[in-house]
This record gives sequence, structure tokens and C-alpha cells, in this order.
Amino acid sequence: MKRLGTIMLQGLLAMLPAILTLYILFWLVRSAETFLGGLLKVLLPEGWYIPGMGLLAGLAVTFFFGLALKAFLVRRILGLSERLMNRIPLVKTLYGSLKDFIGFFAAGRDSQFNQVVTVDLEIGGTPMRLLGFVTRSDFNDLPDGIGSEGEIAVYIPMSYQIGGYTVIVPRSSVRQVDISTHRAMGFVVTGGMIAEKLKKEQP
Repeated sequence: MKRLGTIMLQGLLAMLPAILTLYILFWLVRSAETFLGGLLKVLLPEGWYIPGMGLLAGLAVTFFFGLALKAFLVRRILGLSERLMNRIPLVKTLYGSLKDFIGFFAAGRDSQFNQVVTVDLEIGGTPMRLLGFVTRSDFNDLPDGIGSEGEIAVYIPMSYQIGGYTVIVPRSSVRQVDISTHRAMGFVVTGGMIAEKLKKEQP
């Protein structure tokens, strides 16, 4: 029974990422179809609606919104709405945190924000290293005392939960790691359990 339980657990752990990914995609598709599909049913003449039009409408809206972001007027309106949200205490915290977190992993960001590093430290006389992500190397636009020349900000995520710490450390106390951001995050979040997979993927 113990052997059977171990095999089932290994199978579950192997399937879980795929299951969660498919569930999130299913939820997004269903949400688009429910919301936009319901709206189309109201706007279109009776009998014109075809299942799946809500999803297509969602894709179209996303595409045209991306195109609209290139227009000056749209960028202006978005800027005003963002400044408005930044004036509301709770909304400001949630919106700012989500925007920064998503922007950190967005493609096309400056390469310095995608550096994976280890931070050297010593606890009780034992040398240790923490895996983290460089988020800032220039503090000129921030108040004095947060960071200085020769220092960088490193975000250190916590395993098995959403959270972490942002530390300001000398650049000399970190070592750059040749690994992609999302692979490094996966390593940290799983407590290092995907180490074997990462090793196999290296050239």
C-alpha cells in the first residue's frame, strides 16, 4: 500500500501543473464566453448568437485594446485612470503590487530586471545563499536612504506561497546565475524540487 501511495503521489505531482494550467485556461475561456456571450445575446437579434462568439469577442477586444494603446489619447486616459486609482488607499496597494509583479516578468523589459542572482549571507557562522531577482540598480529617483551607488534591490521569493522580501544589498554580495526567470521562480516556489529537471535542460 505504501508503494502504491508513493506511485499515486508521484503521478499527481506530475499531472498537477498541467491540470492547473488547463483549469486556468478553461476558467478564462468560460468567463469570456459567459460575460461577453451574455452581452452579445442582448445586443444581437434573436437567433444570431452562436456559442463561442463570446470567446472570439474577448480575443478581438484584447487585440484592439493592444492596438489602441499606441494612440496618444488612449494612453492619456489610461494615465489619468491610473493616477486616480493611486489616490484610493486599498486600490492603490493592490493595483500597484499587481502591476509591478506582472511587469517584472513581462517580455521586453530591460535585461537588468531579469537577472537571477544568489545573495550571500551568513547565519550562525554558516554561509548560505538565497536565490533572488534583481529589481532595481538605480535609486536616483527614490528618497535618500533607500539605496546608494553600488547597491541593488533584490526580491527574494518564499517557497510554497506568494510573498517574499526585498533587500538592498551591495552588488559585490550577489552572484549572477545563468537561468531564466520563470525557471528560477519555479525552483524557489517548489523548494528546490525541480533541480533535477533544470539540470537536464542545461546544454
